[in-house]
Amino acid sequence: MRAVRVVVVVVVFVASLAALAASSVLALWNSTDELAIQERLRAAAAELAATSHDTAAGLADHPGSVPSESDNRRLAEVARRVLANYPATEGGFYLSRSDQFAGAVMSGVEATPDPLPDDKKSAEKRDPDRKGDKKKDTKKGPPKKEPEPKDGGPAGIGAGRREPPPLETPSIRQQCREAINAEAGWPPLVEVRDVGPSRVAVATAAVGSERPARAAVWVMVRLSGPAQQKADLERLRLANGFSLAGVLLALALATILIGSLQRETRRRAALGEELRKAEHLAVLGRLLAGVAHEVRNPLTAIRSTVQLWERLPAQARTPESLAAVVGSVDRLNELVGRLLLFARAGHEHRRPVDLNAVAAETLELVRAGADEQGVTIESDLAPDLPPVAGAAQAIGQVVLNLVSNALQAMPTGGKLLCRTRRVAGGFIELTVADTGPGVPPHLRDTIFEPFFTTRTDGTGLGLALCREVARQHGGDVTLAPAGGSGATFCLTLPTGGGTR
Repeated sequence: MRAVRVVVVVVVFVASLAALAASSVLALWNSTDELAIQERLRAAAAELAATSHDTAAGLADHPGSVPSESDNRRLAEVARRVLANYPATEGGFYLSRSDQFAGAVMSGVEATPDPLPDDKKSAEKRDPDRKGDKKKDTKKGPPKKEPEPKDGGPAGIGAGRREPPPLETPSIRQQCREAINAEAGWPPLVEVRDVGPSRVAVATAAVGSERPARAAVWVMVRLSGPAQQKADLERLRLANGFSLAGVLLALALATILIGSLQRETRRRAALGEELRKAEHLAVLGRLLAGVAHEVRNPLTAIRSTVQLWERLPAQARTPESLAAVVGSVDRLNELVGRLLLFARAGHEHRRPVDLNAVAAETLELVRAGADEQGVTIESDLAPDLPPVAGAAQAIGQVVLNLVSNALQAMPTGGKLLCRTRRVAGGFIELTVADTGPGVPPHLRDTIFEPFFTTRTDGTGLGLALCREVARQHGGDVTLAPAGGSGATFCLTLPTGGGTR
């Protein structure tokens, strides 16, 4: 099953990447083409402006003057030679002082031949600005047809057309005006716009270095017509389809991964719980091994005393022997109580516990005994601490054990300081510090082992049980590094849902 899930994840991941990659390629298709066309237009405009400097600059000296047909053809010839190197382009000139266009051509469209020198009447009819014979032509015949467009170009664009196509003329005029005032040395100005049913790119450049320039050139490429726009729309729909497929596949992959992560989290939590139970049983096994020894000694003492009472009822039943039996029973009772605390650790009902209140109650409980020993109790409890989640009785027993150990370390007096504070990771820390002899370095690693004790009357279960209870609550009990006299034990417990 795990192998099947892995295969499904890999397939969905690869499919989503493929869909998104296809969408990106389709989306960049048009933009990449347009960038290449814009660079080609800049080069064409710059070359046309440089080539036509002498020809175009001399035609714009007189404001309001309209270029003659012969001048228009000369400019068109210059534009035709340059644009022959740039297929599918249109271009021409703008004369700023007369606000007129001239020499508009389209690459690949041949010009109509100029009239022969002796055909003056025909020349005058086609070029009213030519000076020549004023007599009217009396010959009658069919009107001359306008030249047919070639290569799909506008009619007459190679036969002396002056202006750009009508729909584009206003925007090209405005762009040419911007070019003639642009700073000398600037690259040609390129703009892409939608005009009517077409999308066009236009480059304009000033002629010469004079500013404002007397003339400008314009070069235009039709990026798309209605048919191309329809193809682009289909390509856009296809790209959007691939994008949607990629997103849906990515969501499916995320769903699969989230499900796998949740299953893995539950599996890890179950394994962690089993591990904690196994550790708990292992510690319990070690405890039981020590319990046999701890229980046997008091039972032996009780048995010996009772047997002595049976043999010598009058002489042996003294107050001292009775006190010895009671002391042994108390020792057994304490041992059983600690074992029960250990067995119940982690199984009590959890509820919010005010650690400051537990600490204050514990300190008040031992204050009378501390006064008799000459021990001064001080507290530094941080205000506004959030509650910890746990069993109040078990946590109180841990705090009492730490405080009792500190008092036992100072039989001739000293100072006990209990402090609470918030620490990183969402934990509350309670420390109990004493001014006793401290813990020898060679014992620091063994004091938390079950049945380890330095006192003759100790069970050796106190610190071991404290650590076990704290860990069952998601915290820990540690011995702070030695920093002077005494010892400092730290109890850390999580707030809310924190765990260690």
